[in-house]
Amino acid sequence: MTVTSQPGSTSSVKEVEEYLVQLDPTEIAKWTVEEVCTQFLERIQFNYLTENFTVNNITGKVLLMLEERNLVEMGVNVIGDRLMILSYLKLLKKKKVEAERIAPLWQGETPAPGIQYSEDCGQCCAKMCCPCCITRKMWRITGQGIFYRVVPPCSWFTTVRQEYIDFRFLKDIELRTRNTCACCCQTHELLLFADQAAEDNPASRVQHDLLHPEAHKVEKVVRTAWSNARLVAD
Repeated sequence: MTVTSQPGSTSSVKEVEEYLVQLDPTEIAKWTVEEVCTQFLERIQFNYLTENFTVNNITGKVLLMLEERNLVEMGVNVIGDRLMILSYLKLLKKKKVEAERIAPLWQGETPAPGIQYSEDCGQCCAKMCCPCCITRKMWRITGQGIFYRVVPPCSWFTTVRQEYIDFRFLKDIELRTRNTCACCCQTHELLLFADQAAEDNPASRVQHDLLHPEAHKVEKVVRTAWSNARLVAD
């Protein structure tokens, strides 16, 4: 079906954009064809294209993949319409990229369970007898970087501290495996070396230790996310 004209619109471009930026990309990807027509086309005042989108089976997932050539193939021949739709789709795609960048790729807590993942005998005893008496770190790795919250023991009157390692400042990572407990157990540890600021100054480099049984998995996750972040930066 070829469309060569459009009806008048009542919502301003600003109102439409404000609506779009509030949408959750994860939910958009689950939309059916009917929901695309009601939640997207009608809201952006292009509901006269409902038949075009329905015939071409444009679901939410497909909507986020549309490009100008696809709109032409669907019969949207009005240049102004295509440009406006592409402008709105650009907002949705930007939200999708941002959501993917902050989505957790790995989450974990240290100290991890197990005798070999205790820093010393005192922490080992505390883990078994009084778990709330030890400082914990809640790790979360995303496409942006590495976050961890330092949660002090329950008896300490201190606040939770948030640390963040930006992939732009990450300089090196090293995976270590060593025997502990009289060589009966293996401990996996991931060392993260990052600069405190943008300057590449070894003197300002900080080491962050992640002692966890999934250190091997975490290393792969970090290397992949770190590589992707550098590609985006370039």
